[in-house]
Amino acid sequence: MKKMMKKLGLLGVVFAVVLFTAGCGQEIKKENEQLKAQVATLTAHTGELETQVATFEKDVADLNTQVANLTAERDAARKECDALKAKKKTAAKPVAKSAPKKSVKKKKK
Repeated sequence: MKKMMKKLGLLGVVFAVVLFTAGCGQEIKKENEQLKAQVATLTAHTGELETQVATFEKDVADLNTQVANLTAERDAARKECDALKAKKKTAAKPVAKSAPKKSVKKKKK
């Protein structure tokens, strides 16, 4: 009878462990499915963000090219402006008339 009680007790413990494990297994499966769904969502979002990054990098490159072109145009305009200022200065200078020379008479001693 003692053996039978031990077997029933052991069987009860095994049954309880099986039920507990089966219940946890369902929770784990449910959690795994949720995590898989999150991974899929995040993967799609990552793809979208990578596309945006590529677009922004292209925009930055285009803007850098535009800045370089505008800088070159500005420098050319400055040179032209400086040249025109120099030309204006030389054109505005009146030609100095030479003053009549005084005749230098030597004094006799």
